[in-house]
Amino acid sequence: MKSVSGENTDLIINGEKIHVQTEDWGENGFVLVSRIFKNGSVIKTFKFPYEKISHAEVDDRRRKALLQLHQYVIEKLHAD
Repeated sequence: MKSVSGENTDLIINGEKIHVQTEDWGENGFVLVSRIFKNGSVIKTFKFPYEKISHAEVDDRRRKALLQLHQYVIEKLHAD
């Protein structure tokens, strides 16, 4: 199963540049991973296993879940 393409977003939160990177680690653990970077270092990681994705074998389903995870992390950053 090939990985679906990831998402990257740069944000300014409280005057600081934050980068959110979300990837499909299909071949390395069957999990979607979203990481928050600040000053080039990972400050927080979110993981969403394939088991929680209905029909994870379908690329479109994984892509939709990846986009939802990415948006969740961005919204969480804005809420904190």
